[in-house]
Amino acid sequence: MGFYWQAASGHISLLNRKQDIQKLMNSPKTPKELKRKLKLVESTRSFAKKHLTISLNQAYTGYVELKRTYVTMIVTAAKPLELKGFQWCYLFIGCQEYRGFFDLEEANLFASEMRSAKFDVSIRPAIAYSTLGWLNKTWLPNYFSDPVLSTFLMRHDADLVATLIHEMAHKIVYLENDTSFNESFAVFVEQEGLLQFLKKFKNTDLFDDDGEKIYQWYLSARNDRSLFKELIENTYDEMKIMFATKMPVKEKLIKKQQIFQKLRESYFNKKNMFQVLSYDKWFEKKLNNTHLLGVRRYNSEVEKFEILFEKNGRKWPIFFKAVRDLVKLSNKERTMALESLK
Repeated sequence: MGFYWQAASGHISLLNRKQDIQKLMNSPKTPKELKRKLKLVESTRSFAKKHLTISLNQAYTGYVELKRTYVTMIVTAAKPLELKGFQWCYLFIGCQEYRGFFDLEEANLFASEMRSAKFDVSIRPAIAYSTLGWLNKTWLPNYFSDPVLSTFLMRHDADLVATLIHEMAHKIVYLENDTSFNESFAVFVEQEGLLQFLKKFKNTDLFDDDGEKIYQWYLSARNDRSLFKELIENTYDEMKIMFATKMPVKEKLIKKQQIFQKLRESYFNKKNMFQVLSYDKWFEKKLNNTHLLGVRRYNSEVEKFEILFEKNGRKWPIFFKAVRDLVKLSNKERTMALESLK
């Protein structure tokens, strides 16, 4: 109950500080750059409604200024010799492979407890989260609708649009007990939606730089992320094979660290191939299984959703229906359907 209390009180604290975006944009007291960013938010929202056919009701019509660079801290865990995320189960939304805390001390305390239980653990800051449409109903007051957070606005313009579209996607489809499905779906919608947005608005005054440069930055960033993902996938496959052997536990733990060291070396050897993104801070961590799983959680099924999008004529309403149909299937049927999209 303590966890639910901190989650509810943290969310209500945000709602109590929410300001109307239109009023902020019309106010002479609002800083020029904040107005520009909020205009970009409004344009993204309108684009999502018209072109992506995402119904948002009153979501993202309010703004909350945070006094920090994150909204929650996310704790993830896994057994030291298994590439499977530990799950926590919640009321209403089922089980997920992460646990979010509004308070950093509480997150650190919980992470310490998981480490004491001999789990691999990681903590990362989150700049956004979604109530999955639960509080964006037409019959609920606007007070409860999801706000735009100042942490969104700290990001590159392309990443700001991507973050908004990603969170919007969670309101369309949510599958209980399958974090990878939900996040991979949202990442695909984010990537394709952003690409369409940039193509449409690159010759406008929405951005803080030349629209064409923003578009080229995004393409370069996408290539960098693909290169990073390839490094992680290769390491994941090698680790999975090693964990499946009959090697003694102590030797596996030693080999595990050797594989992570190999990953670091591979990154720094290829660092000059990254054009606009740097993963130096990621590799400064003491890596464990949760870091590999964290990357795969957001990317493992993205290409399959891309194929599904193409198969449905690149039409968003038809594609969304196809994804909802997948959610209705049994786990076995859904897995087979996704595998057929390779």
